[in-house]
Order: sequence, then C-alpha cells, then structure tokens
Amino acid sequence: MSAPVRGRSRRATVILVVAVAGVLAGCVLSIVVGARPTSPVDAFSALFAGPDGGAADSDLSQVVWQLRVPRTLLALAAGAALAVSGAFAQAWTRNPLADPGIIGITAGAAFAVAVGTTLGVVALGSQALLALAGAGAVALVVLAVSRRTSDPLTLLLVGFGMAAALHAATTLLALQDSSVLDGMRQWIVGSTVGRDGGDLAIAAVGLAVGLLIAAVAARPMDLLAMGESTAVGLGGSPHTTRTLTALAVVILAGSATAAVGPIAFVGFAAPHIVRRFTGPSLSRMLIPTALAGAAITLIADVLGRVVARPGEVEVSVVLAVIGAPLLILSVARMRRGRPGAFA
Repeated sequence: MSAPVRGRSRRATVILVVAVAGVLAGCVLSIVVGARPTSPVDAFSALFAGPDGGAADSDLSQVVWQLRVPRTLLALAAGAALAVSGAFAQAWTRNPLADPGIIGITAGAAFAVAVGTTLGVVALGSQALLALAGAGAVALVVLAVSRRTSDPLTLLLVGFGMAAALHAATTLLALQDSSVLDGMRQWIVGSTVGRDGGDLAIAAVGLAVGLLIAAVAARPMDLLAMGESTAVGLGGSPHTTRTLTALAVVILAGSATAAVGPIAFVGFAAPHIVRRFTGPSLSRMLIPTALAGAAITLIADVLGRVVARPGEVEVSVVLAVIGAPLLILSVARMRRGRPGAFA
C-alpha cells in the first residue's frame, strides 16, 4: 500500500472515530438535557429501568422514554439521511454546494404535503408518499438545470429561488384555514418536537432503503466521476447509475422531510467535513457521512433546548444560524478560486 493511500486510510479512520464519538456524546446529552432539569444519574436510571415504569420517578421515566428517546432517534435518522442525500446530490449535480434543503428538494416535499393537507389527506403514510413525490419533482428540475450549466452558483440561485417560492406557497396554503395550519405546523419549520412513532418509522424506513440504494450506487458513481467513457469501459451504465443516485437522494431527503419537516445545511456541511479526511470517493464517504450528519443534527437539537430556556429553538433554526455563514464563506472562497470553507 502506497504512502498516500495509507495516509488517507488513517484519516478515514480518524473521521470515523470522531463521528462515532459525536453520535455517542449527542445521545448522552439528548437523554440528559431538556426542559425539565435532570441529573445524568437520574436520567440514565430512568432509561435503564425501561419504558414500563420501573424507575423510582415515574414522571421522569415518561419524559425520558416518551419524549427524549424518540426525538433522539428521530434526529439521528433524519440527520444521517440528509447528510448522505447531500453527498450524493453534490456528486450527482457535480456541484459542491448542493444540499437537499438549499436547492429546494425538501421545500418540494413540504409543499406537496401542504397541498395534500389542504385537500384533506392527513394519513401519515399518504403524507410520506406526497413528500417523496414533491421531493422527486423538484429533484428532476434540479437535475435538468445541473446538466445545462457547470456554474455552481447558477444551480444554487435556481435552488434558492425554488425553495423560496415553495416555502411561500406552503405558508400561503397553511394560512388559508386554521385546521390546515395546525396540520402543517410541523412542515413549516423543521423540528423533532412532538413527533411520534409513525414519524420515527418513516425516517427509519427511508434511511434504510435510501442507504441500501446509495451503497449500490456509490461505486458506479465513483467510476462515473472518472468520465463516462471510463465508466462504460469498466462495465458501468451511466444512465442506471444516475437513476439510482437520484432515487437515493429523493428517498433520503423526502423521508427525512416527511418525518421532521424541512431542514437545510446538514447535507451541505457533513459531506464537506468528511471529504477532507476520506477524499471524494462516495464508497469511502458513505458511513462516515451518515454518522457525521447524525451527530451534527442531534447536537444542534440539544443546543436548541438550552439557548432559549425555558423555551426551545427548532433544530432547523439552529442549523441555519450555524450553516448560513459557512455557506457564504464557501461561496466567497470559490469565487476567489480557492476550495470551499470545508474543502
């Protein structure tokens, strides 16, 4: 094994260990931190006592098992899905700034659910299908734009425009009726608060199916990055590879949005951080990117619980406050011909 390959393998191991540590730290904080002040010993005593009320403090047991555990798992699943979706969207569009939230894919999912809610479609499974359909429709538009221009900023501006228009249309629909507004509240601002087992099931199934498709598409996408003729020469099919990649992006972003609402910047930041250690190979990035996205989202969710006590700031707002300046810095560095803020 050559020295550069050994060095890259060591860096990949480092980012994998750091990501796992971030996930574990986020899980601990998520179980301990909340609106009710709780000591770590009491919180984990309630956790290990089980959900059936074996803990001495039954109220704390309910808080831990009915509120903190579900939102912890939901943040992990949604963050991992959005991060992997972002990595594949960046490879698919050949644009390092592509993020499902920034280029409007999650806004498309939210808008489709708004239309369905306005028409009386309130079943969770039906709303999840609508979210996937909306994400898929916007993804097709993004793909069409990305194949017509190599300028990263053009795609970014088109995505911002689509996201803004879809957010405005979603808000307009939600304001038409108070019952629709109640049903749409979770879709307007991305949050892990107030979700139930159905939302968690959507996020988990979407993550499992999306990761499976992404794992199949990763190696062919790595070959495609070397050029279509090289990929074909090595037995690859560019059309099948792009279709699988698009499917993975839509399922991952659509299911995460169906579960927690629109969240941006995870799909932008996590792949950029991981790529510094693993290089651009999607095969090598897949697991570290999922773990990094899960850790980032979960820690942002915990931060939202403490920055505005006794209230709470939604995870999408925390991520926007952190992610927007980093995106602007990346764009500025790219315009000066330098790598992005994370690259």
